[in-house]
Amino acid sequence: MKGLLYSRTREEFFYNLVVFLVWVALMTLFMRFLWNAVLVKHITILRPVDSLTQTFLLALGISLFHL
Repeated sequence: MKGLLYSRTREEFFYNLVVFLVWVALMTLFMRFLWNAVLVKHITILRPVDSLTQTFLLALGISLFHL
């Protein structure tokens, strides 16, 4: 996300945007597996993620938190 903020040219901005979106998409798929298969079984307060939208928002929030 920092790359988007500090882009100098339009091409660099779009490149950083594509990289960020690919990263969030990969994190969405990976996080859905980890959340439902690992975290829910060991932490009783967590509930399974039902939809891909919920997982996407979770991955997006974590990605933005690392800003």
